[in-house]
Parts: sequence; C-alpha cells; structure tokens
Amino acid sequence: MKQLILLLLIITITSHIQTAASQNMSLAKSIDTTHHSVVAILRVDSTGKACVSASGVLIHPQVVLTAGHVNFMVASSWPGGAATQGFVSLANNARSPHNRVPFDWMKDVESHPDTADFMNSFSDTSGRKNPFMFIDVGLLFLQHPVDNRPIARLPEPNALVNKESDDLLVGAGFGYYKRTDSTFVPDSVDGMRRQWRLHNISLLNDLWLSTKCDTVTNLPFMSMFDSGGPLFLGDDVVVGVWSCMGKATKPCAYSSCAVRIDNLRVLKWIKDRIKERLGVDLN
Repeated sequence: MKQLILLLLIITITSHIQTAASQNMSLAKSIDTTHHSVVAILRVDSTGKACVSASGVLIHPQVVLTAGHVNFMVASSWPGGAATQGFVSLANNARSPHNRVPFDWMKDVESHPDTADFMNSFSDTSGRKNPFMFIDVGLLFLQHPVDNRPIARLPEPNALVNKESDDLLVGAGFGYYKRTDSTFVPDSVDGMRRQWRLHNISLLNDLWLSTKCDTVTNLPFMSMFDSGGPLFLGDDVVVGVWSCMGKATKPCAYSSCAVRIDNLRVLKWIKDRIKERLGVDLN
C-alpha cells in the first residue's frame, strides 16, 4: 500500500512539473520558420565541440553579415583556445551536424575598422566615448557559396527614417543568454532559430537604433548568442544588426541595440569589402 501511495505521489509531482514546464516554455520566443537566410555562426572549442558563437544573415551566397565584435574576437582569445576553422549552420537547429559550411576565423572574417573603438569604448571612463559613436558590423566570407538559400537584401540609404508606421519589423537570431532567460537551464543554449515581431523602435542616431522588451516574455529581443542577427524590414530587407544591450527601464532589465544598415557609411563599407574580396557589385 505504501509503495502504491509513493508511486501515485511521484506521478502527481511529475505531472505538475511537466505542466509547469510547458507553461513556462509557452512564453519562449517563437521559432523562426520564415527567414532561412538567417544562420548560426559556430566556433569549435579545444575539445572539438562546436558551440554557437553568434548569428548572421546571408546577403550573398558566400557572404554572411554579422556584428563586428563577433569577428574581432579571434580564435586565440577564447578560453581554452579554439580551432581556426569555424562553421556556419544553415539548419533551424544550430546543433545539428548537417548543413554546415566551413570558414577560417583568421582569414575569412572582417570587422569594420570602428570595431576596435567600439570595444574599447565600454571601458572608457572619461565620458568622451560611448559605443553608439562607432560602427559594429562585420562580414564572414564562406569557403564555398550556398546556392539553396534565399538571400537577404541590403536597404536603401535612410530606409528607417522613411519607414511607414505599419511596416513590419522582425528580428531573428539563435539561442538565449542564460543570465536573462529563465526558460533554459544554466549553460544551455538550445540553438533554435528565433524570430520576434518588434515594436517601439527608436532611432538613437544615424548609426544605431534600439528596441524595448518583448511584450510576451519581458525579455530583451537579443542577447549574447543573437549578436549579429538581422532586423528585417518587410520580408527580406536587412535594416539592422543586433550588437549590444543597454540599460533600460522596467519590466525589462535591458533594451536591445542594433547597428543601422541603412546608414550610407555602413552600406559603402559592406559593398566595398565584398567588391574587393569577391569582385562582385552588391546592389
């Protein structure tokens, strides 16, 4: 009899845990099944394990647009070291070993020249520098083209200034940051492609924009492993790239900040680098 009661008690507790877990997961950001130009950028650690490092978006069959600081941190700077060969995952689940394209962290990535000042500005105590004075975008050149994926388009200059009030803005990226998301256990990044329908976009200046938190989860729209993920205007025009988080008011601990791709300086750098590396004029 005691064994039966104990068994029923275990079943009841398990049922409650599963119900709570499913309710908690219902608050999680949605899985993106639309923007297949969005990719995960992977590094390989000293044990040979591939880890999600950032997000990016294909703007050419051989070029991924991402955040500059993703590229600025070279392989030797990771704790324990890392292989120079990285991968871009084309799968919805970044952890899948299939659909990966290789690149070399040392030879195939480029950061905008501002990225060094962007990184240094976080430790500047003089008040003369802040991150929003600099450009933080980068390019990753794949070792072979991807021919079976849609390509995101670059915007016209100042596209966000001329945005209509009903224009759809969607952000996308991979994974969560464990410090800000309670729906996943510590040290776990699920690596699933995510999308968010955004609201309250603010133009900080001609280089940066910010968003408030997700109205469902009260979490930031991007975080560590979403860095480099694109902000789409409409279906396929990239007008922003997630870069960093800044302090914001409650209920969200942080807002999300993105580099504006519709800035003429940003667009020129992207097109010039692709022209020089690949001999391609990107319109």
